[in-house]
Amino acid sequence: MKFRHFNHLLAWVVLALLFTFARPARAGGPHYVFAHYMVCFAIYGASLSGFEQEILDAQAAGIDGFALDVGEWNGPDTYYKTRVELMYEAAEQLNSGFKLFFSVDMASTNDIVQMISTYASRTNSFYYNNRLVVSSFCGNGFWWTNGVFQPLQNLGVSNVFFIPFFTTVNEAGPTVAGVSNLLAEYTFLNGLFCFGAGLPSDITNYDNSYGQACANAGKLFMAGCSPSYWGCAQLTTGRTYFESQGGEGTISQWNWIIQNQPDWVEIITWNDLAESTYINPLATPDQFNQSPPKRYSHAGYLELAKPYIHWYKTGQPLAITQDELFYFYRTHSTNAVAMNTNDVPVTVFMGNVQDVIYTTVLLTAPASLEITSGTNHATNSLPAGISNVRTPFAAGAQNLTLRRAGQQLLSVQGPDIQSQITNYDYFPASGYAYSLYPPSSLHVTGKH
Repeated sequence: MKFRHFNHLLAWVVLALLFTFARPARAGGPHYVFAHYMVCFAIYGASLSGFEQEILDAQAAGIDGFALDVGEWNGPDTYYKTRVELMYEAAEQLNSGFKLFFSVDMASTNDIVQMISTYASRTNSFYYNNRLVVSSFCGNGFWWTNGVFQPLQNLGVSNVFFIPFFTTVNEAGPTVAGVSNLLAEYTFLNGLFCFGAGLPSDITNYDNSYGQACANAGKLFMAGCSPSYWGCAQLTTGRTYFESQGGEGTISQWNWIIQNQPDWVEIITWNDLAESTYINPLATPDQFNQSPPKRYSHAGYLELAKPYIHWYKTGQPLAITQDELFYFYRTHSTNAVAMNTNDVPVTVFMGNVQDVIYTTVLLTAPASLEITSGTNHATNSLPAGISNVRTPFAAGAQNLTLRRAGQQLLSVQGPDIQSQITNYDYFPASGYAYSLYPPSSLHVTGKH
């Protein structure tokens, strides 16, 4: 199974520059929100019904389609072809307008041509202005014109709309000038995508640079956003953990998107169980990847993003019509030492990493938030509107309750925080609860 690493992005995170700019005029047409989909993971199983459920989950959140990241095509991992076909069949059977396009993540131009041409005429392949949309992950060095586009044209696929993630040579972070140089060098680009996973502030900085350069060049821009990131599989480079600050990071990224109005958005990712960027609503994602460490639900990230996705796509601001609570935290302290002495510790930490529960609360009227974390207990008086609260955590059970005028509005229990660990686990846990849910559905940490 192929896992993609982000080592080439790590240097960007340290020295990224902030570029503030007036909102540029964007291309006409609807705003689309996509999710980067790792075909190597089939989170409900590699079946027609499983892929149908994934599409339904995504569309319920306002996501318009998947960018299919395919690691190989004619190699030994034949399941890539099988799963892509099942995904297309699922989209066609649902007939709900769900869009699919390829995010190329392989080196063989022959395989790229075969993959794209095979699905170019399928009903759910995403066309923009009558051109087949194709993206990629870091393909600056490929022979796109002679190796991909010309052979595709020979096969009858003559109108490709190419919007890849190309990296700049500035390792301190992308600048407007650096991205502008990319657009000038690769004249076949129809736009650019900014693939960022790391600190929320740096992701929006990268989006700033890519967005400004695309606007200046009259090219389409697809912004990236990501719920969290941990390089779990990066055993030789410190297993870098980036502190995304729970709901605070999600809200800050979507506020940037709403303010700056990029043409499209791609969430990174829907289902990457190797690098903590997954945002699908599974309650127990580790059942589909049982190797340690444990994967916790990221349903809280997706549920919190829903009203912001709607806001971005429709222009209708977030309206608080019910009391809502979202929580995010790691399940052990940064001081914990794994009993499995063969497990590689996390030695690279980015951002302000604290042993806290991040809580985002949306209130129709003032209320109190009570958090019991192990032996710690805290009560916070919160105003109407949106509040973000950080509460130091302790090992044991984690219980969160909202009360108004002495009456319980909702209560939710998250996973226990461990005092002793077998393996290091920096996959955050998340969950949510709504006050207007029926009592039987009040304790919500995910779906399915």
